[in-house]
Amino acid sequence: MTKPVDAAFRRTGQGPEFDLSRPIGQSVEKVWAALTTPERIAHWMGVEWLGDPGPLKAGAAFDYRFGDTGMESRGRVLTFEPPRVFEHSWFENLAPGQVVRWELAPEGDGCRLILTHRFGAPDDAPRTAAGWTVLLDRLAADLAGEGARVGDGKQSWRRLRDHYARSFPPEATRDGRRIEVDGHPALRFERPLAKPADRVWEALVEPEGLARWMQADATVEARPGGRFRLGLDHGRVPMEGTITAWAPPRLLEYVWPASETHGDSLVRFELSPTPDGCRLMLTHILKGGGEMVDFAEGWHWRLDALDRALEGETVALDRARLAVLRQIYTATL
Repeated sequence: MTKPVDAAFRRTGQGPEFDLSRPIGQSVEKVWAALTTPERIAHWMGVEWLGDPGPLKAGAAFDYRFGDTGMESRGRVLTFEPPRVFEHSWFENLAPGQVVRWELAPEGDGCRLILTHRFGAPDDAPRTAAGWTVLLDRLAADLAGEGARVGDGKQSWRRLRDHYARSFPPEATRDGRRIEVDGHPALRFERPLAKPADRVWEALVEPEGLARWMQADATVEARPGGRFRLGLDHGRVPMEGTITAWAPPRLLEYVWPASETHGDSLVRFELSPTPDGCRLMLTHILKGGGEMVDFAEGWHWRLDALDRALEGETVALDRARLAVLRQIYTATL
């Protein structure tokens, strides 16, 4: 079973990043060869190599396709200092892109590998750290002559993700989670926000505020039993809901209509104060079922947009990012 490794998350002036550090019982030179030889990379990562076929060097293409999802990462080698430091861009094809840095240092009879993953924008660090931890385990096994073992797949990855979610600070977690509420399937997001609850409440219930992050024309009757109508995609996709709980600036709950979810569902926003602003918890309870991936990708993207809307920006719908989120949630929910 793949186990967590030493890990640390931090915010920097260039964006969030995390480190993963683990010993490997092989020499620096042997590990370096596995990290920088294209056919070796394809083997232990389990990907189809699409980059330059020859020996890697600064500026070389660092491209591959994941076999399980079909997602392609396009990148370039940014730093190449054999046999100690190797850095490449990751998913340059999906703005704003990310950077992965590998560092090796002798330690005992082997070496220590430190992986630093730098995000171009806030993203889910526990998800990404869990994926890299699985791959580092495959790398170590391959170097030991055991083959790039697969382990117990998604179950192992989920354990690792949940471990890192507990050990990293709250802002490191961005993804929604599948849960149960009163025996019904549900989706839950928790996000720390850098604005007070009353300011966030306005964005949740005021038509002008909703337009900035939901891309919706809104009608909100501020009372239990009142209308909560959203004309999503600027009026092209209507959602006629009813408010079931209204307690400003703490609790908003409304019915999401049956036509969208194969049976009435509930959307609940809860706000609680924090020293730096407030914590938002969104729970979407799918009482009649429905496609959870659809809601997960949509809510994830819109909560990201809410961060920007709270700074006064009106955020345009990004269908390319939604497509990426769909692939992520199809693989992880």
